[in-house]
Amino acid sequence: MKAILLSISAALAVLLFGILIGRESVGRAPARPRQFTNESPAKTTADFTPSPSKGNAPSLISPSSEKVAEKSAKIDIVSGLKEALAHSGSRHTLTTLSNLVDSADTTNIADVLAFAQSLTRPQDKNLVLPLVFGKWAELNPADAVAFAQSVPAGPERNRAIGSVVSGWAEKDPAAAFSWSQQLPPGQVRDQAIQTAIGAIAEKDPHGALNLLQNMSGIRNRQAIYWSLFSRWTANDPSAAAEGASRLPAGTPRESALSIVASNWTAQDPEGAFAWANALPNAQARNRALQSVVSSWAYRDPEKAASLAVSLPPGPAREQSIGQVALQWAQSDARAALEWARDLPASDGQIRAISSVLQSWAQLEPAAAADYVASMPGGRLQESAINSVAWQLANSDVQTAIAWVQKLPASSARQSAMSNVVSQWADVDPHAAADFAMQSSDGRTNVALVQSVTTRWARNDAQAALAWAGNLSDSSLRDAVLPNVLGAVAETDPAKAAQMLSRLSSGAQENAVGSIASQWAGSDPQGASRWATELPEGKSRQRAFENIVNRWTQTDVVGTGTWLSTLPQSESRDAAVADYSRAISSSDPQSAAQWADSIGNEGMRNGQIESILLKWLQSDARAAAAWISNSSLPDQMKARLLGQK
Repeated sequence: MKAILLSISAALAVLLFGILIGRESVGRAPARPRQFTNESPAKTTADFTPSPSKGNAPSLISPSSEKVAEKSAKIDIVSGLKEALAHSGSRHTLTTLSNLVDSADTTNIADVLAFAQSLTRPQDKNLVLPLVFGKWAELNPADAVAFAQSVPAGPERNRAIGSVVSGWAEKDPAAAFSWSQQLPPGQVRDQAIQTAIGAIAEKDPHGALNLLQNMSGIRNRQAIYWSLFSRWTANDPSAAAEGASRLPAGTPRESALSIVASNWTAQDPEGAFAWANALPNAQARNRALQSVVSSWAYRDPEKAASLAVSLPPGPAREQSIGQVALQWAQSDARAALEWARDLPASDGQIRAISSVLQSWAQLEPAAAADYVASMPGGRLQESAINSVAWQLANSDVQTAIAWVQKLPASSARQSAMSNVVSQWADVDPHAAADFAMQSSDGRTNVALVQSVTTRWARNDAQAALAWAGNLSDSSLRDAVLPNVLGAVAETDPAKAAQMLSRLSSGAQENAVGSIASQWAGSDPQGASRWATELPEGKSRQRAFENIVNRWTQTDVVGTGTWLSTLPQSESRDAAVADYSRAISSSDPQSAAQWADSIGNEGMRNGQIESILLKWLQSDARAAAAWISNSSLPDQMKARLLGQK
């Protein structure tokens, strides 16, 4: 017998998605009614009555004795399931349930199914039903599949189909795969195909890979690669590695190599490391090494650490060091910290120490905080302070604030306080805002209030706007409100634009740019229509500039088309100047022509000269020809042509 327990997400926690069982038996499930909780018509097990047994072989057991034995078996399985569920909550329980369901056969599977459906606790039902569906599919896939499809549409039906395919694929993966392909596109089809291909990969990984590569319409292909190469690596890591290496360059190959590296490490870490380190492609080698070191660090962090530092300088070494630090800190933070401190000074060392301290602060917050406070000043301490402050704030904001306040005044303290108060704003924004107002004065006060209100606005724009609008200090109010509208604009720029009227004229100018930039990122046409309706002035000019800078990143032609519809004005001049700068590297001739349309003479000449000087460096002949035929002042022409 072979059992594979697959996890299924359920409302209460973890659900077994299915179990694959490989016992060779045949037959049909006897009739038992299925209980449905809604009014949708559905088939019951009574619709799938077993076919009569063929042949009349003599029996040494009397019919009455057979009935007694069948009844006893039914009672034993159901009683065992009841007993196991009464003591649920451990892996041993899952094994017991699996073994009990696996002992069912064609004479009692329907009784076991009826019992599973009668369970009232969702967590119990979600544990037992997938096992029963999988076993039934192993005994009689046709009836089990038909029954699963008759379940009313929804999560219960999806789980039933997934469990049936799991049991069916263990016995006849080719048939399960063929049937899965006929399902309508969606998550259920993807999961069914993943299960079937995984089962095929047990005996014919090359065939499974060929099936996957020739399939279309698969949404979650990465998960199927994971299933296939996990099975393949478990049986033959060298062959799996060779198969992964032969995939076309791209995400599938990178994922396959990472899967092989991780699973191979579980069996033979030295062999996996030697293979990964010998991969010819640098990017593939880096990813594989990271997977090997990360998996190895989980089992033997000290050995993995020595391997990570032995790698040549580069991204693979830095990222492997970070993986080791993260894994090691979860089992022995002090040893991991001592190792990270001895690393050569680098960004990788800073990230490693930060990862260790963050884990340490979760386990021993006071000890981690004391250690960080005693560190010498510099980038390393600043990063460490932020990591510990973030972790402390996750569990107790007040403790985090008290700790940060004890730190000496510095940019590290200011940054940490901002991070802590921002986290506080997610839980109690009003209290966080009041604290920010009282914490200190000057720039720190403004920075904290801005940080809190920006976070607040992302969760409750109206409340944040009302609080900020009631600030008595007009300068603070004008500094805070634009940030609030900027946060609103991240998800609803049109709504943020409607709120502009609540700001003073000075605050509006600051907010308009943020709104225009956010809006142009998602709907440049809508942003441009809104901006053109603004009165001529600094706000309109700032909106135009931000729209042009954002729009040209995705659609240069569309931006130019909009600019060509604008009448002459100071705001248009500013927008055209930004546009000509944006396209000057790729199309200097068009950039110069656009700059020549600027109304302000001083701005026009300055912009043209800047573009032409760069053009002369990249293509002197074309630039000189344009200059000679232009309407530029003769003095400017002579000066520019003298630059050749």
